[in-house]
This record gives sequence, structure tokens and C-alpha cells, in this order.
Amino acid sequence: MKIVTLDGPSGSGKGTVGRLLARELNFNYLDSGLLYRAVAILVIENCIALSEVNNIEGIARNMNLEFSSENNKIFLDGIDVSNSIRTEEISIVSSKVAQLKSVRAILHEIQRGYLKGNGLIADGRDMGTVIFPDADLKIFITASPEARAYRRHKELLGRGESVSLRDLERSIASRDRSDSERKISPLVPAVDAIIIDTSNMTVEEVKDKIVKHYRAT
Repeated sequence: MKIVTLDGPSGSGKGTVGRLLARELNFNYLDSGLLYRAVAILVIENCIALSEVNNIEGIARNMNLEFSSENNKIFLDGIDVSNSIRTEEISIVSSKVAQLKSVRAILHEIQRGYLKGNGLIADGRDMGTVIFPDADLKIFITASPEARAYRRHKELLGRGESVSLRDLERSIASRDRSDSERKISPLVPAVDAIIIDTSNMTVEEVKDKIVKHYRAT
């Protein structure tokens, strides 16, 4: 079974590209970030402190997250969280949840369960380094902080959220540091990953470039 991993920082475009690749190649698709975001939602809703690791572990084990590829709807325990799961508040908390070693271990097992069907497009931050180190093709997608902030700003405005572009730039820089410097599964390219800078590329251009690499494997 073929595996293509897409790692990279927030706002690099790997999610959009990943869904396009999955459709083109008829592969299953894993957006690992949604799992951490789902835990973050339940942590906030249940007023659980990040120090209450046992409770967060229970949330990670028992939550039911479903994604509808037909309409891009996301359901958490039967409730539509398509909009709330993408907010900046959830982004910040999910980044902190991702630093909890035992919670990551639980979610890692769930992520490996997505390997089925014709193959898998796995999108995240440690897909090629930790979850699927033997993947057939490893891609590290990046972009300048300015490009990523602009994309995120446009996305949030499209959902009716009011947010400062400068604040987003600071938030992205802070998350980059947190993701790259954390002791557990830091955000780094796999040694055998192909690095693609999407700052000045369209989504289709990125997708086509990855498909070419995949066909060559």
C-alpha cells in the first residue's frame, strides 16, 4: 500500500494540497491536525486544564471525529464543528495539546488506523519522521511566514472572523518556534523528504509537482 506524507508548518497549504492529491490518486486522506484540534475543542468545552493529562488522555481515546469528503464537514461526537475547529483559539490550544507525550501516543495509533484502501495521503507535522517513516514519498511543504499569514488571514475573513494580519504573523512565528523546538516530535523535514516552498505557487502547481514525484517513485 502506497503512503505519501505531507509535513510542514501551519498555513503552508498542505491540507488543501493533501485533499486534492487524495482525490486524484484515489487514496485515503489523514489530516492529523484535526485530531489535535478536536481534543482542543473538548478541552476548552469541558474547562479542562492542560495539566490534567489523564482527563485529556480520556478525551483522545473516546472522541469520535468524522470527516465528510463530499461537503468538507467535520463532526465531533456527532456535532458539526467545521467552523470552530479552524479558529485561532483552537490552533493555539491544539499546539499545546500536541506537546503532551501520552496524548500524542494515543493519537498516533489512531492516525496509523487511516492506512487502508489504495493508499494514504498523510498530512501533519511528523508524518514522515515518526508516524510513517517508511513512506513511499515524503514531502515537506513550507512557505514564508508572510505568505502563510496572508493565507490564514484570507481564510478567517472568509469565515466571518475579524483578525489582525500582524497578530496572525506573530501567532504563526510563535507556533513555528513551539513546533520546531518541542522535545517530542519536533517539526523538521525527514532526511529523505523533498522540500517544496509554496510561497509563490498555486495549489494546483504544488499538487502537480507532487504527483510527478509520486509517479517517479
